[in-house]
Amino acid sequence: MNTAQAFTRVMEGTVRSKSRQLLAAVLAALLVGAAWYCVSAWRAAPAMSLQDNIIMAVAAILALVAGCGLITLMLYSYRKGDDESARSNRLPPE
Repeated sequence: MNTAQAFTRVMEGTVRSKSRQLLAAVLAALLVGAAWYCVSAWRAAPAMSLQDNIIMAVAAILALVAGCGLITLMLYSYRKGDDESARSNRLPPE
């Protein structure tokens, strides 16, 4: 390996590392900004009654359960092989 190739490898690693750090910094800044906006909107909203809070909690739990269920079904069908194309070159299971 000559010096130019070694330098190129070092620079590629440095650029990848810096790109990842920049991406992480941008995503962290977006997360902080979104959290700040949510907290400020929450504080500015009028207080809800107990019944409204219960309905909101039940809706959030149902949405979470539905999302987890869909992701589980997607992973299950992927592992089972249901997502493959109809014209697969693979041999049928024995």
